[in-house]
Amino acid sequence: MTDDVYQCFQRIIANRPKPKTEPMIGGRCGFLYLDKDGKPMVALHWEHYFKHICQKYNSIYKVQMPKVTPHVCRHTFCSNMAKSGMNPKTLI
Repeated sequence: MTDDVYQCFQRIIANRPKPKTEPMIGGRCGFLYLDKDGKPMVALHWEHYFKHICQKYNSIYKVQMPKVTPHVCRHTFCSNMAKSGMNPKTLI
């Protein structure tokens, strides 16, 4: 992880609403994003956000956005990194 990425993560944690108690799962804490109940966000939360964003965009603009999911974004990111020369084993 680069220093820039680490600092970005630190800013996200510093600026998020403070939970009553910091959630700990499997001995880990400091999750970047928490849901309304103060629990770490899971894939379903992100899928819902992506769906909402696409629906809102498509209700405003004539050229429609295709279905985009976090999984699609992950694959797009990995494909772009591999095309730029990054070792695919590094992406795992």
